[in-house]
Amino acid sequence: MTTVGIIASPSAGKDVRRLVANAGSVGDVDKIAIIRRAAIGAAEGGATRLLILDDNRHLVARALQRALGVDITIETIDLETMGTGRDSSRAAAALAKADAGAVLVFGGDGTCRDVAKGWLDAPMVPLAVGTNNVFPLHIEATLGGLACGLVASGQIELDDVASRSKVIHVVFDHDEADLALVDVALVAGDFIGSRAIWHTEDIRAAVFAIADPASVGLSAIGAALIPTTRDDDSGVFVLMGEGGGAVRAPIAPGTYAWVGLADYDELVFDEPVEFKGPGVLAFDGERDHVLTAGRQAILTLRRDGPLVIDPVRAARIAASKKIFHQEGA
Repeated sequence: MTTVGIIASPSAGKDVRRLVANAGSVGDVDKIAIIRRAAIGAAEGGATRLLILDDNRHLVARALQRALGVDITIETIDLETMGTGRDSSRAAAALAKADAGAVLVFGGDGTCRDVAKGWLDAPMVPLAVGTNNVFPLHIEATLGGLACGLVASGQIELDDVASRSKVIHVVFDHDEADLALVDVALVAGDFIGSRAIWHTEDIRAAVFAIADPASVGLSAIGAALIPTTRDDDSGVFVLMGEGGGAVRAPIAPGTYAWVGLADYDELVFDEPVEFKGPGVLAFDGERDHVLTAGRQAILTLRRDGPLVIDPVRAARIAASKKIFHQEGA
C-alpha cells in the first residue's frame, strides 16, 4: 500500500509564549480542519493508506472520523500516547519501520524536532501550527498533503522535490546526544521550568542552523546579524553580552526585544562549538537539558536531517507531467 504518515502535536501553538506575546493559540477546531484538508490532499495525490498517531486529544482521529470522499484506508499506529514530544518521536520511528513514503507533520519547531529524533531521514511536509514556525512550511495544508501523496505513490521522485535539512548535533561529556533543527541556546538558570524562552536577558550564547529574516523566534537574533536560510551551507554563532553592540529582533509573535552582543560569526559545517555549564540548553526555543557546573556540550552543524518536501515544486511537476489531466474529458 502507498502509505502517508500523519503526526500532530496537540500542544503545539499553546505554550506560554502565546500568553506573554501578542498572539492567539491555535485551537483544536482549527487543527482538525487543517489535518482533514491535508488528508484529502494526500488521497488525491495517490496515497492508499494513512497511518496515523492517535494523539491524546485525538485530533487526527477527529479529523478523519467523517468520510473523506475518497477511497483510502486509515490505520492507527499501535502506540500508547502520553501527551509529550516523546509521542511524536516514537510515532516517527514506527513510520520508518512501516516504510511510510512521506509524513505530514503538524506542529511548530519543537514538534518537527521530535519527529527528527525518531526518524532523522524522514521525508516530510511540516505544516506550521506552532508558536515558533521557522522550520515548518507556511502553506495550504491541501497542497502539503497532495505533495506527500504524490511522493509516496511514486508519481513524483522524492529527490526531485525534497531538500536535506541542517541539524545541530549536540554531544554531552557524559556521552548523551541530542539535536535541534533551528537553534540551540545556552540559557542562565538551573531548572527547565516552563521550557519556553521569552526573556532574552537570560540567553548567554546560541547556535542557529536557520536564521531567516522572514521568521520569528530566537533565530531572528541570528537573522539580524548574518541572514542564513535553510538552504545555506552554514549557520550562525552568537555570544551574548557586552562590547559588541546590540540587536533588536522579533523573539516571539508581536514581541521585539534588544539583545546585547559580545561576539558573533558565521559557523561552517563540522566546526565544533563548546557550551559550558552552569546553564540550561534550549533546543528549538524550549529548555530541555540542565548543564551543571563543570559539564560541557559540543555542538556541530551538519546537513544530515529530514528531507523536507516542497509542495510548490511537487505541484508544478505534477502539472508538467499532466498527472491530473484526463484527455477528452
